[in-house]
Parts: sequence; structure tokens; C-alpha cells
Amino acid sequence: MQHISKTTLARIFNIAVALVCLLAFFIGQAHAAWYEATGQAVVVNGNKSAAKRTATQEALKQAMLFAGASVQSVAKLTNGLLENEEMTIRSTGEVEHLELVDEIFNGDVVTVRVRADIFPKGKICSAQHDEKHFATTHFRIRNRAQLTQGNIPHFDKAFTQRFADAMQNQSENLKISYIAPHTAKFDSRYTDQNIRTLAAQGNTQFVIIGVINDLSMGKEKGTSLFSPWRNSVPRRVFSMSLQLYDGINGGLLFNSTYQGEEEWTFDRFEDVDEFSSTFWLSRYGQAIDGVISEAVEDIKESTACQPITGRVIDVVDNRISVSLGRDNGISEKDEMYLYQAKEVIDNRGRKYLQYSLYPGTFIVESAFSNSSVVISDAGITANIQNNDFVVKK
Repeated sequence: MQHISKTTLARIFNIAVALVCLLAFFIGQAHAAWYEATGQAVVVNGNKSAAKRTATQEALKQAMLFAGASVQSVAKLTNGLLENEEMTIRSTGEVEHLELVDEIFNGDVVTVRVRADIFPKGKICSAQHDEKHFATTHFRIRNRAQLTQGNIPHFDKAFTQRFADAMQNQSENLKISYIAPHTAKFDSRYTDQNIRTLAAQGNTQFVIIGVINDLSMGKEKGTSLFSPWRNSVPRRVFSMSLQLYDGINGGLLFNSTYQGEEEWTFDRFEDVDEFSSTFWLSRYGQAIDGVISEAVEDIKESTACQPITGRVIDVVDNRISVSLGRDNGISEKDEMYLYQAKEVIDNRGRKYLQYSLYPGTFIVESAFSNSSVVISDAGITANIQNNDFVVKK
């Protein structure tokens, strides 16, 4: 009888699993299906629990992407799973059950296999692949005195750039294209106006306003008499609030708070370069990256079905120049709507935005990098003004 190697058996098994997954994918689009996936991570500085969590997140993310689900709750699910490894956890939404099948530590690499009961994402819209551009300011530090711990006075700038890089790397169509060189603390009475101004400055549709609420560090614990081998490493908190606005009308799309905590492995008197890879590859830097990843997924989910919207920048005869172009996924022959927005105040002094749609459909005649020229299919351009709005049909 011919001997079959372990490698060949493993290859056959993987093909069989893939076929089962594909069958579930094509047959069970409207129903939940079980998916198995494997993730790996490197153990850094002996922190096996952090590596295990990262590997579990990667495995679940791969399973969810294959199933057609979103990955918004990956971090929350895997954190819950690691707290109670022997039980199947139950979640609302797209992941109904999640099980940790096995884990293998091989040197500095951990391999985790998960099994998830996943509902494919039912919300599909034509705008989910459109280019979405965002404006923001440097994330404001609520208590700047906390920056003296590690001497990181430019952390707001470093973090904002890290956030922008993560958004571009973690998605195919989201980009922070404008960062105002200051922080924002808007008076609540003028928030919508300030949001619209910031969006206009950056020529973007969306605005992100972030506040870093807490960077505090716990006190170092003294070495225990019974465990002198343990290092007395302090832990540092990271907490932020994030608001996402529609920059066209100033409306709030979502408001969320994120928090993490990890060991601060630098010396208490050391000056830390907050822009360096040394910082971002540390345990604390990696914990912040995890928070950023979760926030980016929330932004992706909140803007997925928001149609791209721009402004009229010039009107000459029957040709209208608008602030959307190839960078926004606009091509010749695309169809658009034009509308006017004005503020209306009721008898109680409350403000509302009123939208008036111009008749007909507008066709893209020429598309450039960040602008386009459109013409009306009905030849009607009367009353169209600069700063009117255009939305992709």
C-alpha cells in the first residue's frame, strides 16, 4: 500500500475544507454557515496572550471576509472569546457563534484555529466601493500634562498621521486627504457650521473629529517577595472619542469611544520618539494600533452606503465644473444629480436644511483628477450656482 505523507494529507484536508466553505458560500447566502479559518501571530517579548488575541482576530477576519460579512466587531468578539475559552460565545449581528478550535505555540509563533457561525452581509449598495475622502484636525489631547510621561509632546500629530496611514492601508477606498494643522474644540452652537467649513477647506465629503481622553499611566508595582522574577512594568491607558460627520450638511453620522490598555515598556525617564517604529512596535503602540483598526472598521461601515457628494465650483454657459473627479471614482458618462441646500429657521428658532433638486440628470463630459465637467441631459442650467451640491447617481 502506498504511503501518503503528512504534507499530502494536510494538503488534501485543506482542499476539502475549502470546497466545503465554497459550497456553503454559494448555497447559503441568505442563511448562517459555519466557517473555519486559521490565523498566526508572532509572540513579542513573551506576551503570549496578546499574540493569541492577534492570531484569533486574524482568523476571524479571514472567515468573515470570505463569508461576505463585515468585520466591524472582530476585536470585541475575540477579546470576549479569550476571556472564556471553553465556551462558545454568542453575539448579535453577523457572527452568531464563535468557537476556539485549537491553538498551537511553536517557538515564537502561535497558530489559532477558530470556527464561526456567520451570516453573510445583506446590506449591499452601489456606493460601497466609491472613493470616500475625509478631512480632520490633529486629535486633541484632553490632558496634555499626561504627555510628560515619556516626554511625547507631539503625540497628537504622530497619532493623527498613524490613523490616516491605517485608514488608507486598511481599506481600498477611504482616505484622509486633508489634516488641518491644529486641533479642534468646536462650540456646540456652531459645530455644523465649523464642520462644513473644514470639509470645504479640504474639499472632502466627510469630517473626523477625535479627542484623546486618557493617556494616564498606572503606578509601578513593587517586586513581590514571592515572585522576585517578575518585572514591575507599569500599564498605560489609551482612550479616545471619535465623531464622524457629513461635511456637506454638518450632520453627525456616528459617535463612539474606544479604549485599550497595555504595558509601558520604556524607562520612566526615557524620552520616547512618538513617530518612531520603536514606539509603534512596542506593546503599547500595538495596543493603540488595535484601537485604530477598530475605529477604521466603524468608519468603513458607517460610510459604506453614503453616496459621494461634491460641490459646484464653476458654471460657464451649459457646462458645470464640480469638485468630484477620478480620485473619487468618477468617470466619463457617469450620471449625477445636482441640488441646492439652504437653511430654514422655524418659529421656535430651530434650524433645518432644506434640499431642492434641480430637474434632469447631469452627465459627466470630462473627468480630471479632482474635478469634472458635467452637462445637463435636458440642457437646463439656469439658477445653478457655485457651492450647490452634486451627488453621484
